[in-house]
Amino acid sequence: MPSRNFAPKVHSKGFTLLEILVAISIFSLLSLAAYQILQGVLKSGEISKVHSERLTELQRAMLIIEQDFTQIVARTSREDGLETENLRALRVNKELFESDDQGIEFNRLGWTNPLGLLPRSEIVRVRYLIKEGQLQRLYFLYPDIVAGQEPETQVLLEDVTELTFRFWNNGWQNTWDSPKQLPEGIEINITSEHFSELRRVFLISAGEVLQ
Repeated sequence: MPSRNFAPKVHSKGFTLLEILVAISIFSLLSLAAYQILQGVLKSGEISKVHSERLTELQRAMLIIEQDFTQIVARTSREDGLETENLRALRVNKELFESDDQGIEFNRLGWTNPLGLLPRSEIVRVRYLIKEGQLQRLYFLYPDIVAGQEPETQVLLEDVTELTFRFWNNGWQNTWDSPKQLPEGIEINITSEHFSELRRVFLISAGEVLQ
């Protein structure tokens, strides 16, 4: 009988169900870890962005405050309903102008108006106060207020809880009532939820109060 040649049988071995389940589990864990890392990076980026924006906001606010307080001028402002003897170059009090804490008002120089072309004075009347958690700067186009004139409002900082002032005149004072004199220095204290306590001290130019 003729011999028959039989080719060897090749047995192919596939993955078992258990091996497939283990591989899927490992892949799922790696995907979850990668997702958590990505979420952490994104969250960190968002926190950094918010912090950077708040820091920029703070720097801008401090620049405006410095420009105002270092250019205070010893000048009173006429206002409807106020007698001359009640006019003051610097007004500060608790709940002044309906502030949630202390409020302050004064005149400052240096508001540039080239050739007088803009409809405003070079002296600006400024108020600082807290309203609904906002540190607000209010200013008038003219230092002497007439009936019905409303100030422009700038929001300098958010989430502010306290605004207080102290005044230097041979020692620190918590109030200032002199109608004819400016203090030699003013300390402004701002308490913010984001930046905790902020404190700045400004020297004030002495001078005779102008009516």
